[in-house]
Parts: sequence; structure tokens; C-alpha cells
Amino acid sequence: MSRSVRTQGEVDVGRVVVECDPAEVDSGDRVRDVDQLSPSDRRDFLDAVEGTTRLIDAPGLAAGDVVRFTAYYRVV
Repeated sequence: MSRSVRTQGEVDVGRVVVECDPAEVDSGDRVRDVDQLSPSDRRDFLDAVEGTTRLIDAPGLAAGDVVRFTAYYRVV
């Protein structure tokens, strides 16, 4: 069974950080070490990784980006 979602107006869908297998990282993916992030993006990333919802609001990270920290994390 499939469902569709109908909305009116703009919908703000947040980005989340998910742990990913390093084997799933493609050569075309933008991969950065956590220490390469700006201080504010690093703080947002660490808050997301340590949080329960893993929501992220870091302007310097886009969907599809991969951050290498204690594991590999993809922004989706």
C-alpha cells in the first residue's frame, strides 16, 4: 500500500544526519573531515550526531554531503 502526502503552501523538510557505510561513499560525493567544517557547521553537526532526532541546520552542509567523524555520516 502506498500513501501520498498533500500539502498546501511551502513545506520545510529538515535534513538529518545518518551513519553510512564507507563502502557506500562514491568518488563523486563531497566528503569532509569534521575538522574541515566551519565552527558553526561543526557545532550543528556534533549536536545532530549526539542528538536523538539527528536534525541538522548547517548552511555549509547540503543533502548528500558526507562527514567523516567517528564514523561516516551522510546528510539526507
